[in-house]
Amino acid sequence: MKNRFVVTITDINGSKQYNVHQYMKQIVLYVILLMVVIFFFSFISIQLLLKEVEQIEVKRDLMQQEYLKINKKNEKLQALINEKTEELVKVSDRIEDLEGIVGLSDRVVESQDLSLMERVDLASITGAQKALVMQLIPNGAPLRGNYRVTSEWGTRVNPVLLRTQSHTGIDFGVPSGTPIYAPADGVAYFTNNGYNGGYGIMVKLEHSFGFATFYAHLSRIVVQKGEFVRRGQLIAYSGNSGRSTGPHLHYEVRHLSQDLNPRAFVEWTMRDYTKIFEKEKNIRWQSLLTMINQLMEIRETPALSHKARE
Repeated sequence: MKNRFVVTITDINGSKQYNVHQYMKQIVLYVILLMVVIFFFSFISIQLLLKEVEQIEVKRDLMQQEYLKINKKNEKLQALINEKTEELVKVSDRIEDLEGIVGLSDRVVESQDLSLMERVDLASITGAQKALVMQLIPNGAPLRGNYRVTSEWGTRVNPVLLRTQSHTGIDFGVPSGTPIYAPADGVAYFTNNGYNGGYGIMVKLEHSFGFATFYAHLSRIVVQKGEFVRRGQLIAYSGNSGRSTGPHLHYEVRHLSQDLNPRAFVEWTMRDYTKIFEKEKNIRWQSLLTMINQLMEIRETPALSHKARE
């Protein structure tokens, strides 16, 4: 009897007693304990699975966000590609127009072995013609007062990327907030406050005869896109935006999308009018000046002058 225990069940019909062997009691306890263990491990497994599912959902959300960002970048890149394509088309049209309007005559082509100074009849250029050239083509510094050049145009070691690359402009070391002025008449065809590939806040002016000037790392833009500007007009303020190691103005001069050394244009003044023709030989000055002279002759025609006065 010591290995048995009695289970008594009582109901309305009376009581009944059952003798249960002690081993059965242990088996029942083991079964209950096994069920508790199974339940415990099942609960832990379910919690781990739920946590893993949650992590997967978080990763999925991050991937969706990254996908959306990539899509936006692709859209911006596509828009940029379209913009550059339009610019290339415009440049091609301008080249064709310049070749048609400014193009060299057979006489000029035959005399290419002569020096530029021999081909340009400087004595025939009047003061009014010089003034018109200086009004339409970038000249002088886009700054007033004292300034210093901290980096010249040409190949250099990039101070941020620390690798050799082409520097397409000239850097003026000036404090942030220094006023910047247009070096010639033109139109603001690009004004943007973004990163602009490291240029930071940036303005681009389009001038006559295929010239353009760029102003980068600005702090504030004054002109609006599409606004016409006059030589000497305030267009922006210098700064330290974009990929920059300190406050300065990055200034570029371009002709038909080719970057030129701005130094010759910065030093170009009415007193040193002829020096630009020898310093910058990538431009067909002879044909350009010929066309400007023709424009001046048209303006000075008596019939047109009388009509203009009317």
